[in-house]
Amino acid sequence: MSAVPAMGAMGGAPPPWPALRDELNIHAAGRNRDGSPAWHLSDPVRNQFFRIGWLEFEFLQHWALGDPQRIADAVASSTTMTPEADDVLEFARFLQQQQLTRGAIPKRGTSALHWLLQNYLFIRIPLVRPERFLRRTLPFVSWMFGMRFLVATLFAAVLGLLLAARQWDVVQANLRGAMSWDGVIAFAGALVFSKCWHEFGHAFMATRFGVRVGHMGVALLVMWPMAYTDTGESWKLEGSRRRLAIASAGVMAELVLAAWCTLLWSFAPEGNFKNALFFLGTTAWVLTLAVNASPFMRFDGYFILADALDYPGLHERAGRWAKRWVRLRLLGIEDPRPDAVSPRFAAFLTVFAFATWLYRLTLFVGIAVVVYHAFFKALGLILFLVEIVTFVVRPMLNEVRIWWMRRAEIRWPRVRRRLIVVGVAALVVLVPWSASITAEGIVEAGFEQPVFTPFAARMERVSVADGTHVKAGQLLFELSAPTPEDERAKADALRDAYESTARGAIALDRDGVAKQVVAERMADQYDVQRRASTSELHRLRLTASEDGIVRDLDPALQAGSWVSPGSRIATVVGGTRWRAEVLVSEADRARLVPGASATVYPHGHWQPLHGRVVAVDDGALEHLPSLLLAKNHGGPIPLNPTAPAKELRPATVWYRVRVEGEGLSAPLAAEQGVSVRMQGRRESLARRWIDSALLILLQQTGLGKEG
Repeated sequence: MSAVPAMGAMGGAPPPWPALRDELNIHAAGRNRDGSPAWHLSDPVRNQFFRIGWLEFEFLQHWALGDPQRIADAVASSTTMTPEADDVLEFARFLQQQQLTRGAIPKRGTSALHWLLQNYLFIRIPLVRPERFLRRTLPFVSWMFGMRFLVATLFAAVLGLLLAARQWDVVQANLRGAMSWDGVIAFAGALVFSKCWHEFGHAFMATRFGVRVGHMGVALLVMWPMAYTDTGESWKLEGSRRRLAIASAGVMAELVLAAWCTLLWSFAPEGNFKNALFFLGTTAWVLTLAVNASPFMRFDGYFILADALDYPGLHERAGRWAKRWVRLRLLGIEDPRPDAVSPRFAAFLTVFAFATWLYRLTLFVGIAVVVYHAFFKALGLILFLVEIVTFVVRPMLNEVRIWWMRRAEIRWPRVRRRLIVVGVAALVVLVPWSASITAEGIVEAGFEQPVFTPFAARMERVSVADGTHVKAGQLLFELSAPTPEDERAKADALRDAYESTARGAIALDRDGVAKQVVAERMADQYDVQRRASTSELHRLRLTASEDGIVRDLDPALQAGSWVSPGSRIATVVGGTRWRAEVLVSEADRARLVPGASATVYPHGHWQPLHGRVVAVDDGALEHLPSLLLAKNHGGPIPLNPTAPAKELRPATVWYRVRVEGEGLSAPLAAEQGVSVRMQGRRESLARRWIDSALLILLQQTGLGKEG
């Protein structure tokens, strides 16, 4: 027949009835979830199939009648269904849109640039047609499909994981060794082998069920090569269990590989073979569970879930349920139910669609970032925008366009209430309400007196113990040193001798006055030396400068012990003053100014401390000021895993802020962890994200650099 215009044209003669293409086939497809029979309408030219229900199958059975009303009447007379002519016309439009009728208008072609933008994320390159090879080699691998082998594999997996857990330190050492160039090459080789093994799992399972494997090849996911197998003809299988077996065969093959490699690795001798087993096992375990098992992209996990639910077109059909929910809840537009499923399953499909959209949004943004960094900056930025517009912005605009076309159906009172909620949320996010900055740090006493001996000395008396409260001027330690005492005794003796000489010189007749003057000067000199030695000896009487608490006293220190001048004997901390070292992020640092008020909450205490910000560092912190802040010691700051733990090097960028104040009711005996709330410049919740995005754009594009 001649080409037909759109069905249901208004006015004029009715359009000619569209004839079905001769090469179309119909295959039984089991039953739908509601128990009704289903069929597959296949297009062998384009290798596509469409799942239809009982009503559509009956329409096709009476298609030769050539009139919508006659077809509807025939179906009503031969079945329990009561279709109308409009139902037949709607099905005819669907057949024309999918180019299943003669003379159907082909879809408008797209330009090469448009095709590249749409498909560069995932491009398939067929390499081999393995049908003959698969049929010849299937008898040699058929034993792997038996129950005995599967039970043995399960036993191997459990035993292998238990043995690997018992030598976890060796596993960690091998993982660290994978960070070298040799490890990367070995990992790449294991990845290629395991993925080829994965695809042959699909291929052999399909061949076992009589499904033709059209070709195998490489697919490029953002220019990253991945193996793939064409099992598209599995729709010919009537039972969903066999389709599920084909879909899950790749994952099962990799898990089999992982199980036996893990077990053999535990017993293999050291060498290249053991290393190969390790890389094969870890690659198969991690990538199979992390990538292939995801149902949110069209990988194995999606087809496994769709076949397990016996619900073809899971993403598209779930998306229709989610759109129906959005339109109903936001706008009050009530669309007909997309499928005849139970309310519980409809709720599952709605939640699954939202999870898929969120996953894809995150994935597409991540891919855009990868593209941005993989190419030079100008091209990367263009591709980044193309990604966001094509896969995020355009679907949203299409949905908004549908809302506008159906604006007459919108329940505006409900929309106004939703807009009020959105407006309040926007106010919360965009308006700079809070000026508060919360951070973690440590607090210690503002007064700290380290106690040292001025020179090597012997301890004569220890007057305090660790934790003793002392007053200003109170004796802490008394020491003695032979050298200052000997110098003082020598100075005493020489001073006395010169004083005697001066007194005797008066009686001399010749030069008596001159000798008297010289002797008196020498006596004065040695008197000064004696007083200096006495002062040095007084320095060996160590006292407290202010009221406080003695801490860090060496318990082995006792009378008779010798103390070197480089050793701290003890520390006196106290007073009502305190100081805190607080760590803030770069964004919070930009909001802080010296003099801002701060409230410090010591951990384990109810009474807060009030102080002021006295200093904000300009440079990033290289090492944490205390062990209390390190996460592996119970603190909030994670350490850099690539640096030795003793260096206390933080994993991210932090800046130090010093806060000081007064008002301690009792001196702090030791440093304590604190939570600090400081006042800074007001900032909205959205400002930090906007500033971060702009900063990255300026840095990476070079617009922020001066010429």
